[in-house]
Amino acid sequence: MYISRLDRPWLATPFVLKGFEVTDETELKQLREFCRYVYVDPERGSMPAAEIDKRMQRVNDAASLNIIKHKYEQPEASSLPDRLLMLINRAFGLKLGARRRYKSRVSTRKEAPQALKAHNAATALSISIIEQVRNGGTVDLEQVRDAVGPIIDSILRNPDTMTWLVSLKKRDEYAYKHSIATSVWAVVLGRHLGFDRDSLEILAVGGLLLDIGKTQIPVEVLAKETELTDFECRQIRDHVRLGVKLAEEAKGIGQEVLDMIASHHERHDGSGYPDGTSGAEIPVFGRIAGIVDAYDAMITTRPYAEAMSPYDAVRDLNGRAGKEFQPQLVEQFVQAMGMFPSGCLVELNTGEVGIVIEQNRVRRLRPKVLVLLDGRKQALEKQSVKDLRKLPSDARQANACWIVQGLEPGSFGIDPRNHFL
Repeated sequence: MYISRLDRPWLATPFVLKGFEVTDETELKQLREFCRYVYVDPERGSMPAAEIDKRMQRVNDAASLNIIKHKYEQPEASSLPDRLLMLINRAFGLKLGARRRYKSRVSTRKEAPQALKAHNAATALSISIIEQVRNGGTVDLEQVRDAVGPIIDSILRNPDTMTWLVSLKKRDEYAYKHSIATSVWAVVLGRHLGFDRDSLEILAVGGLLLDIGKTQIPVEVLAKETELTDFECRQIRDHVRLGVKLAEEAKGIGQEVLDMIASHHERHDGSGYPDGTSGAEIPVFGRIAGIVDAYDAMITTRPYAEAMSPYDAVRDLNGRAGKEFQPQLVEQFVQAMGMFPSGCLVELNTGEVGIVIEQNRVRRLRPKVLVLLDGRKQALEKQSVKDLRKLPSDARQANACWIVQGLEPGSFGIDPRNHFL
């Protein structure tokens, strides 16, 4: 069964992730130790809802049964804290509890050609938009929508494929565009939060335009590898104001997109810029923009910093939760991406090395891995896919398998571009 909520704060328990599927006696024992009851989400676990009802009927104590059924039947929209859910519903005009639940409709392999086509088209349009603005033109909203539309559709069908594709494009400086990546991460998070199609488009458009103001900054300043002067720092920071101005001059761009551009460098603790706003003063869209922008910056090679692995970037974000970023939103982003995001290079306990190709939405530490190297770190003649969810995680069991660590991009000479399905 999938445990979506506890009878006490998650921080008062040893559970690392909020929301998980119980799969062995050890996890059940821990639950018994810390909780009197829990909330079960029948839609997200492996056990069918009918079977859950059947097992509940076996409870002998009628009073106990009533308590359990009462807890079970309470509407559980998500593990999202009530205040954040309220803010999101208010921002999007949704009714409380109206979150959509998306499921991947196609496999990663089947979605790969469509994702690649959407990404290539979006990249070409993004380049055109940036050059147009750089040369004195205005942002064409319809052109932006044309760029993000196919990306949204691909993520709705299967978010792992686009996540993997964008991650591997980080290795290709010519194809990579920060604007496409932030748009993708924003939609992946929005999908996880249950936003509707129109709301996902707002996130996608805002993500694409976050740094449009940098088209007005001298290229030599943006590409400078040495320490920036105070004047150059002010120039860089001014891209926020310039981006808002460019977006305001475009026809049809709504307030939510303007909020994303204006506040994607604001921080939860007030340490950001340009206004130093904090907490609830930062619009919800701006908070989402700040997280996806920071994540993408971490996994990108910049003039002054090497790229982190997606795994290390997720851990870094976790470390900033409650400080620079709203902790509940960071938690939801980690849930959406997985502790080992798709496209991440990982090493298994067997010594094998592979690429995460698909997330397990129920057990986020047990994704699907495309195995490339054997236990001796030698290339396999025939690659194979290991679905860690279907393998035991207990070291005492035969064929037990788990991820030991995330690896840096390019480890063992592996080029992810050669292995996209």
